[in-house]
Amino acid sequence: MKEPSKPDGGITRPYRHQPSDLIPDALIIDTLLSTSQDTVYFKDVDSRFVLNGRSHMVQFGVKDPSELVGKSDADFYPEEFAKQSRQDEVLIMKTGIPIINKMEQGMNAVGQILVFSTSKYPLYDDKGKLIGTWGISRDMTKLVRAEEELAKAHAKLEALSLTDDLTGLFNQRHFFSVLETTMALFARKRLGGFSADFCLIFLDIDYFKQVNDTHGHLIGDAVLRYIAGQMMAITRSTDASFRYGGDEFAIILPDTELSYGRMLADRLRIFVEHNPVVIGDLKIPVTISLGVVVFANEKLPGDLIQKADALLYQAKNDGRNLVR
Repeated sequence: MKEPSKPDGGITRPYRHQPSDLIPDALIIDTLLSTSQDTVYFKDVDSRFVLNGRSHMVQFGVKDPSELVGKSDADFYPEEFAKQSRQDEVLIMKTGIPIINKMEQGMNAVGQILVFSTSKYPLYDDKGKLIGTWGISRDMTKLVRAEEELAKAHAKLEALSLTDDLTGLFNQRHFFSVLETTMALFARKRLGGFSADFCLIFLDIDYFKQVNDTHGHLIGDAVLRYIAGQMMAITRSTDASFRYGGDEFAIILPDTELSYGRMLADRLRIFVEHNPVVIGDLKIPVTISLGVVVFANEKLPGDLIQKADALLYQAKNDGRNLVR
């Protein structure tokens, strides 16, 4: 077999195929164009179609592939897509280097957005002269959409794994992860010479068992959701609120001094005290007790949790509806 020659411009002509007495060239081309589920097309040096497969005809909504001859992508696609397509084909003709499996978005005859994996190649005549490009595109829309839906499902599952079903707050599992990360971050800040504080608030609902015993667990659940909603309303976007377990909650306040942490806790306490939970005609007075600590270079999350929990129980022992 001959070595490939290099026409003007340094473009390398591909090897010629060996002729076959069993399968004539015309039959090969006709079979490819008429039966391939992928779109097959040939273009001249001006990127105008000179030959198209049946799938291309269906995509563009024409009755016969010959109707595409002389037209270009600009006749069917948005300007930006057609411009990029032309640039790709000019580059292929200039360098002789094909573009393989490029993901592209296009639109079919009924306005649906389709995603294609497209490969384009230089097109030579039998003397090795460059006469245009040819390409083949595979419809990847269903696969891409399925991958997108799968990614959404994974993201939803990930969110669910971090979230408490009842209140919509982060769950206890995520609390430990965030607290550990926050402690490590602020420890590094302090080692770097920065003045950096964060606060941890623990709170629970006073006499919550009585709420469940008197009104039932459905009303108790509504009270839990109410407290969670007030926590979300009063905290900043940089803060993180958690349901720690049962009727106990936690808030992590980054870049927060103890005085501000106690102020925010008291604001939440006062709001809850003066705004009973309303469910239909039922008004349920609720109060909360809170313990607030500031990070003091504790080494383990459990050490900081223990301090916040001790202050919470001090508030309850001191009469409830207090911040300690």
